[in-house]
Amino acid sequence: MKRRTFIKNGILGTIGIAIIPGSILSGRDCSTTHSDILGPYWSHNHPRRTILANSEEPGTRIFISGVVTADDCETPIQNALVDVWHANDNGCYSVFQECQSGNSNNDPYNLRGIISTDQNGYYGFESIFPGYYAGRPRHFHYKITSPSGLELITQCYFEVDPLIDEDWEQNHPGLVIPLEETENGLVGEFNIVLNEEVSAVSVDSNPFSLPKRFSLDTLYPNPFNNSIKIDFTINNFGYVDIGIYDITGKWVSNLVGKKMHRGKYNIVWKGDNMVGKTVASGTYLLMMKFGGSIQTKKIKLIK
Repeated sequence: MKRRTFIKNGILGTIGIAIIPGSILSGRDCSTTHSDILGPYWSHNHPRRTILANSEEPGTRIFISGVVTADDCETPIQNALVDVWHANDNGCYSVFQECQSGNSNNDPYNLRGIISTDQNGYYGFESIFPGYYAGRPRHFHYKITSPSGLELITQCYFEVDPLIDEDWEQNHPGLVIPLEETENGLVGEFNIVLNEEVSAVSVDSNPFSLPKRFSLDTLYPNPFNNSIKIDFTINNFGYVDIGIYDITGKWVSNLVGKKMHRGKYNIVWKGDNMVGKTVASGTYLLMMKFGGSIQTKKIKLIK
């Protein structure tokens, strides 16, 4: 199976299908996932995506998937935000450090991304096996936020790492996972249990028919030359994500990525990317995500 087919079918193709049967989940020891340090290299505005590493990034490809549940280890948490970031093969962290790697797109958020859990609580991402940083075992950083705002900061380590010993495992219970070698790369499973009561988890019996709770309103001027004003409305409190993509689907910039209260808002895009460089003339896609729904509109930049 090709690598991209694997990520599409094996990790993300879980709509209506449970990768891990409920009987297995209910049979495991139930305890909330252990927290771990945030570290110095977390950043705001990580983009929403499931492939964190550039296709030319050096290192062994790795595929991690899992399920996010409430404190009973069974009730899935839908639309949780799983924020992941890690070092490259040489132990370098993008955004904060100058990393010489295979980042051919000059993506400032290479090896970083946010994944939303599906209706079964599942998430999955593809990246490269992290390198060693500051003498610590290889690791992925995680910051998980439930729809109710509950937050867990933790890390994921690997049994194959020679720096992992018995003392480390005892001090990081449940955070050290096995990896399987496949023809496409390494595969691991990291399940996350939040300290959230089942009663606080909203269960939607039809998650693909969510009511419209927001709208992209006026875009003016469109086409534009110097800047475009974007008006939008949200009808209840929640996480708002607004980004710019080119017509090939490549991420260009993130304009909003935070929780907001209900109301009418406006933002301005000046035709630049995340590092402040002006993008080329052409057609772009404005995408707004809120409450499990997406709206898009085309905008045109003329220089």
